[in-house]
Amino acid sequence: MRIVFFGTPAFAAHILNHILRNSSHKVVAVVSRPDAPSGRGRHLQPTPVKKAVQEYNEEIPILQPLKASSPEVAAQLQTLSPDIFLVVAYGEILRKNILEIPSKGCFNIHASLLPEYRGAAPIQRALMNGCSKTGVTFMRMGEGMDSGDIVVQRSCAVSEKENAGELTEKLLKLSLELIDDALARIKNGTAPFTPQQHALATYAPKIQPEDLVLNDVDDIWQIHNRVRSLSPAPGAYFWIQLRGEKKRLKILRTHLDQTLCDAEHRWKCSSEGYLALCTAEGALVFDEVQLEGKAAISSKEFLRGTPLEEVLFL
Repeated sequence: MRIVFFGTPAFAAHILNHILRNSSHKVVAVVSRPDAPSGRGRHLQPTPVKKAVQEYNEEIPILQPLKASSPEVAAQLQTLSPDIFLVVAYGEILRKNILEIPSKGCFNIHASLLPEYRGAAPIQRALMNGCSKTGVTFMRMGEGMDSGDIVVQRSCAVSEKENAGELTEKLLKLSLELIDDALARIKNGTAPFTPQQHALATYAPKIQPEDLVLNDVDDIWQIHNRVRSLSPAPGAYFWIQLRGEKKRLKILRTHLDQTLCDAEHRWKCSSEGYLALCTAEGALVFDEVQLEGKAAISSKEFLRGTPLEEVLFL
């Protein structure tokens, strides 16, 4: 089949690489978001998907429109005579004029068990809510957001220790396991198209700046889930006051210890020297932290240089 691939981040780049290097299908063009400034110098950096294409074959056309659904882009894609569009974390909702172009339809790999967690941040929101199960869905796209018919799904368990980076790797592996079978079924016309149960839909909105801010009055399970849902990046943090300065203390890894209890819900230094938020139900132990402008270290190392008495959680 002739495939136009739409994608932007590293997750999509891995799937594109698999198709380019291990599939009999032909990628006739790639559509990715525009290059964005990054790093201290704020130089323009290519998206991971663009880099993957350039490293494989510089002759594959790369489109980076501001709006993929513009008439100009639609006309350009039409000339490629595509069989399918495959969309993986592209970053823009495609309109009807784009969805109607490929002869066999538009398809999407979404990192949830649809209809659960439709939207931009399914991995983060699933972890934030403490889900014990998730997966990936290969679906036929329609005009609604992640609401199209399901072709195939794969599920996996989620442990209470996994963070977003680790779960992303697990879901990428599931995606690579199902992609070849799904594409073969579409090619030979045997793909099942199962309508979603729309009444059961839940949503995973984009992560906002306020989602990153932690509050020590919250339930320790809630804090733990928020930390792992945003780790390793962008990272959840507490605002603290340290030696008269307001700073971010990013929290990268935590675990719960039910043997450490305190009816007053307060910060302590554990017997092993780690920062801990103790409650009547147990304690949240902070394994890895990162003070604004500093490298990531264990909270034991942090407290060795910064006594708990000097830290005020805001």
